[in-house]
Amino acid sequence: MTLSRVPQLDPHDIKLLRIFAKVAESGGFSEAQAELNVSAATISTSMATLESRLGMRLCDRGRVGFKLTSNGQRVWQAAEKLEEAIDLFRVEVGELRGKLVGNFGVGFADSTVTNPELRLHEVFSVFVARDNALHLTLHVHDPDTIERKLLEGKLQIGISAFYHHVPGLSYEPLLREKHSLYCGRGHWLFDLDAEDVSVDLVRDADYVRRGYLGKRYEGVTSELKASATAYDMEAILIMIRSGAFIGHLPGHYARDWAERGEIREIACERYAFYSQFQVAHRTGTRELPAVQAFLADFQKVHAATRSRP
Repeated sequence: MTLSRVPQLDPHDIKLLRIFAKVAESGGFSEAQAELNVSAATISTSMATLESRLGMRLCDRGRVGFKLTSNGQRVWQAAEKLEEAIDLFRVEVGELRGKLVGNFGVGFADSTVTNPELRLHEVFSVFVARDNALHLTLHVHDPDTIERKLLEGKLQIGISAFYHHVPGLSYEPLLREKHSLYCGRGHWLFDLDAEDVSVDLVRDADYVRRGYLGKRYEGVTSELKASATAYDMEAILIMIRSGAFIGHLPGHYARDWAERGEIREIACERYAFYSQFQVAHRTGTRELPAVQAFLADFQKVHAATRSRP
């Protein structure tokens, strides 16, 4: 690869490389439109300009679909390294000034907003009150996606119940969350008295399984008749409310629906389980100023919560 036609990168080149990196990450022009919030024509023009500036073709696009060229793969890798270097420069200069700077991504599991013990809103309130020029990006993902994005450096903090601990990440325990079985109004278990709901009846019911649960919970769910799969709590709740399925929900998330009589907890402790919420970060990043500050603020909020009468 030669940059003879580009003796040095200017701000416009960096902007073009960022557009290219998003296109490469998304797997195509149309896929990147929503992320970039620009038209397909703008993306196409930007890509053509970048290819002209670099003097090489970066991708093939057309009827056969989108595919990076070998040079495109190398430029994408170089662009990611450049972005990391820019972020590191901002962080180090900010640290010298006593200010938190750079991009800071936090990923967390869905339905956490109703968990009264997690108190994420209080953590962010304390965190953003620090002297900072951070750009915060929040993501709601399943645990596997959070772990992958942490490893890729696209998130700095992950908060979830993680079912597969992966090498390269460090995990710190937060709290336990109980998950019970629920059925919806219209389900044949809904109107039965609690003492009449037997293990055999529960096993006969169609169950919506959670797609990312790990092997540690197979003993709880393996006896159930998995007839559908969902990857977030809202989808599971929809299936439960259909009256056709039973499924697991955390009590805090189910409470309002249960109080309205839309769903009902199935009182069968055999199939209840606890998930361990944790905060995760890439190994070796705990001492980075923003990561260190966020974890300290998390501990501060939860220590104050535990000390309340």
